[in-house]
Amino acid sequence: MNPDSSDSPVEMLSATAAGWTVRRDRGLSAAESIEYELWLAADPRHAAAMKLSSAAWSSLDGLPESVAIPVLATARRHHSFWRQTIIASTLAAAAALTIGVFVWSRHAPAAPAMIFSAHSAPRTVTLTDGSFVQLNIDSQVVEQFTASERHVLLVQGEAHFSVTKNPARPFIVRAGALQVRAVGTAFNIKLQSSVVDVIVTEGRVEVASAADSVSSATGSALNAGGRAILRGTLPVATDLSHALVCSQLAPTEIVRALAWREPLLRLGGATLAELALEFERSTGRRLVFADPAIAELRFGGRFRAGDLEGFTQVLANTLDIEVEYAADGTITLRKKNPLSR
Repeated sequence: MNPDSSDSPVEMLSATAAGWTVRRDRGLSAAESIEYELWLAADPRHAAAMKLSSAAWSSLDGLPESVAIPVLATARRHHSFWRQTIIASTLAAAAALTIGVFVWSRHAPAAPAMIFSAHSAPRTVTLTDGSFVQLNIDSQVVEQFTASERHVLLVQGEAHFSVTKNPARPFIVRAGALQVRAVGTAFNIKLQSSVVDVIVTEGRVEVASAADSVSSATGSALNAGGRAILRGTLPVATDLSHALVCSQLAPTEIVRALAWREPLLRLGGATLAELALEFERSTGRRLVFADPAIAELRFGGRFRAGDLEGFTQVLANTLDIEVEYAADGTITLRKKNPLSR
């Protein structure tokens, strides 16, 4: 589906204002100037939209040229970036970019910035240090490594990072008002408006305010399975212990939260025995049929390769099947007892 097909009037207005902001920055021709003035005078809301757009645009001024040019070039090509950045009348997205400017300006770039985006489908990219980044749809990151640190800015969306270990060059991701620091580990960050959601899938990370240096004094440590959520913006210096909502996730909760990373299994009328083999290959878990007749039933649909629980629950709800979960991860399917209905 075309993501632009569901644009609200407010989103369309903000995207138009973003376009005018970009064009005014590089200079308007005489004809464009007339067109702009007519558009501005046509509706009082146009001036308000331009004010928000210009404020967000100004927050990019402090970026090093090697970062600003590719970011702005991408912004011109993809209106979805500006929908996420400029529409934020709550200033959440603009504040996130401003914090990013403050932090990026403290580090002299060792190499030109690199922009990675995913639009209509998830995408996996390899950074220059060998780390892998899985981008969810409508997501964008900027890589800017220095000689001493590896910096990545999550501009919008969601990304999972599998970090190449290098204690001499910490890996630091900034998203909204937070920064996450790792050496060699794996974690997921989701940025939605002013909400930042961090889940650690392997190893350990430290989370702190994006405006601070990551340290045990002001930051919070998260181990594998840990989750930290920040809602809203932060002062330049703050104790995150009062702002972060931290929890420990069960393995099944992590699978559900990161289901977007799994490829879709398209089940075109295969038998349940055949589908059980597909899920076993994807998850390493066994599906056991207590009644042989169940194994021959045919089923169709689309499921995430790692979502075995979701698949079995659909079977239970549609095929009169009971599902039993064992401690070792085995799942047994059997016909429902007529007396239990």
